[in-house]
Amino acid sequence: MTDTILCIDIGTSSLKAALLPDNFTKNKIFVSRQPFPERAFREHDSACYYLGALKAALAELHENCPDYAIEAICVSGNGPTVISDDGTTLLYSDSFAFPNYGDSVQKETFLKNTKSLFIPRFFAFNELFNESWKNSAHIFGSPEFLIHELTGEAVSILPEERFRPIYWSEDELKRGGFSDFDIQKIPPFVGSGAFVGKVSEKAALETGLFEGTFVFAGAPDFVVALIGTGTILPGRLCDRAGTSEGLNLCTTQPICAKGLRTMPSVIPELWNVSYLLNPQISTDFHRLKNYNSSNLCESVDYLNELSHGISLLREAATANGEYFPDCMTITGGQALDDALIQQKEEATGLKIKKMPCADAELIGDLILARVSLGDYDDITEAVFAILGA
Repeated sequence: MTDTILCIDIGTSSLKAALLPDNFTKNKIFVSRQPFPERAFREHDSACYYLGALKAALAELHENCPDYAIEAICVSGNGPTVISDDGTTLLYSDSFAFPNYGDSVQKETFLKNTKSLFIPRFFAFNELFNESWKNSAHIFGSPEFLIHELTGEAVSILPEERFRPIYWSEDELKRGGFSDFDIQKIPPFVGSGAFVGKVSEKAALETGLFEGTFVFAGAPDFVVALIGTGTILPGRLCDRAGTSEGLNLCTTQPICAKGLRTMPSVIPELWNVSYLLNPQISTDFHRLKNYNSSNLCESVDYLNELSHGISLLREAATANGEYFPDCMTITGGQALDDALIQQKEEATGLKIKKMPCADAELIGDLILARVSLGDYDDITEAVFAILGA
């Protein structure tokens, strides 16, 4: 038997899972993708399907990899999604209007000025699904909800301490008008890779997992994707390329430049500078690709947008004394399209490297779990050992 980590990433519309060994060159990699039913998005209850999707994924994984044993589990997912105990789900991608506070100028001003990505969504969830908010003992993100389903433990995942301003603090929640009763619903922070608990008897019966299997906290999907592509080393560049798309460069300092966004890296003292492609151009292009994958003439706007993003990152890196590479790693659905990758290479002038697993979020989960199990001293060592970076 080959020991593996069951790596789970909860996407917007599906759950992805893989049994990943440390050695990608000698072992088979198979990814199971389990879509949530369309009605889940209309009824705002997609979290109710997480366990069922995981059970189906496990059956498919065991069928395709019968000699793989699960040593531990690591869970990541999309955000800032907000979920209550009953599975009511406000996805990060759901559009909503800020609650109407009438003459409460203080609260309106707070919402406009806060750096938090989550607090406005807490307000919106409370407004849109007030009964679920009031009756829920916990308010979760997407990976945290599944972790609770598996272990009974309630946590919130903070990738690194510098992320706190875009998450929340108790003081800021109080300034926003949340009561102590409300704040107690939000579980305490644990770090990425933290051991959370063990698979419960109930979850084992529902999924087919072994009771007592260790469960580790992953991170938001974009963080584990950066880990899984090795974009946690200065000068590393990756293209997180799905229906939505972002270019990410690891730097030694925060960079302020028009059109770019700087966020902390999961590695202390390092940073991630990103360019988010115009969502309309990206969406229109990929809709066309779905209808006719050989119609390359429709890609001009998209490739120009991609090239523009690379140029902005290169100029900002050079102006700030940061190294800019001549190659880029790609992850996501586009990594499966060789014709598109060739187009991207021609448009950007960069060599594009594919990952052993197109879904680098799952590789990031593997790395976090292996570090927590003590197989490696830290994330950087695990990246070099597993990816050969």
